Order: sequence, then structure tokens, then C-alpha cells
Amino acid sequence: MKAVIIAAGTGSRLESKHNGFPKTLLEVKGKKIIDIILEAVLYSGVNEVVIITGFKSHLLENYFKNNLSESISIEFLYNPNWKMSNGISVLKAKEVIQPDEQFILLMSDHIFHPVMLKEVVNTPIQSNQALLALDFKISSIPDLDDGMKVQCKKQSGKVFTITKLGKSLNTYQSIDCGMFKLNYSFFQVLEDSIANGKDSLSDACNALTTNYNMLGLDIEEKRWIDLDTPKMFSFTSIIDEIVFD
Repeated sequence: MKAVIIAAGTGSRLESKHNGFPKTLLEVKGKKIIDIILEAVLYSGVNEVVIITGFKSHLLENYFKNNLSESISIEFLYNPNWKMSNGISVLKAKEVIQPDEQFILLMSDHIFHPVMLKEVVNTPIQSNQALLALDFKISSIPDLDDGMKVQCKKQSGKVFTITKLGKSLNTYQSIDCGMFKLNYSFFQVLEDSIANGKDSLSDACNALTTNYNMLGLDIEEKRWIDLDTPKMFSFTSIIDEIVFD
């Protein structure tokens, strides 16, 4: 299984912090965001990583020329259309995923407790399904207004059936953590969605809800945070749980 990390965007809301270099190279508690993510990937048992680059891609590649662990393999794919929606970057990964492969999809500015990813990796899904980590601790979300809201209903155990996703939903039960387990079949869903003028990752996920093939996994007490604005770096209690626990 491979882990695909989307690191193509500019991180415009973090411009005052990153000064024009990829936001995933910012440091948190003395560690770069991308290194925190990769440590969790290795913990989950995955050691093949694909990073989708775009903005200042050479800076990210140069970093790993001198800072790559022997225990992990990294392949870079450049998305020339990196200014477009994130669905375009996800589709780029089709070049390196085999038709019989499942893969993990992560965001380059989300850090999370390593057990979260291990549980997502180990949760089985069928070939036409996708799985998304969900946080039901809504009151503890640092930036709820910007969160991707999720409507869902319990299926069994910690698994839910997702019925709708959207940032502007008024009624919802959980928040999207930006961590997915996907099948190769997801690329066809993306391509169909893009052909219909809907090119975001959430558009493709909503398309899967039509046939109840979009699943969610409750992360329970585990913590994560989307470091997409300078303010998010001030939530040290959450960050400490992730980085040092």
C-alpha cells in the first residue's frame, strides 16, 4: 500500500509564516510538518510514499535529497495544474497506483495522532468504496467554520455511512479529518466528477454517497489539526498530543 500526500498548493493563508516556500516544510515543535506526517505513515506500516507537488516543487524535492530516511521510499509527481482544485492533484496519483491497489490519501498540512492512520489502514473496504476518518468531537475543533462538515449514519462498530459533505452544511454529525483510504476505482469517480465541472476532492466524495459507497471511521478520542492558518500553530495542547504522545 502507498501513501499519497497532496502538497501542491501555495498555502496562501500561511504566507506570513512560510515566506514563499511549501507550507509542509514549516516547523512545529522542532519538526517539519512533512516529517511528522511521514513518521505516522511508517508507524502505520506503510513505507512507500508519493508526494504530489506543484508550488515551488524543487524546494520540497531538494529537502529530501539530504533528509530521506532509508526506511521509506518517496516518489514525486509534479502537477502542472496545481492552481486548480485538489481533485486534480489526487487524480495525478493514478500514474503510480495499480488497478488492484488500495492507497492512503493525506493532506500536507494535517498532522494527526499516528494511531489514527494505523486504524484507517487496517479498516477493510470493498473495491467500490472509499473511507474517510471522521471526528465527532465537534466542540473541540479549533477552526470549525472552515471544517468540512459531514452528515452520516452509523453502520456498525466505528464505521459510518456518509450521506453528504460540505463546508456550509447547517446540520452535520462530524468533521472530515483529511485522511482517506481509497481504491483505484476512486480515480474513475474523480474523472467523471471533473468532466461534470466538479473538480474538488469533496465533489468526488459526494458522488460516492449516491450509492452509499462513501464510508467514515470514527477516530474517537484521538487528535488531529489542520495547520492551514497561523492561528492553528497556537493550539499547543493538541499539537503536543500529536507530536510527543
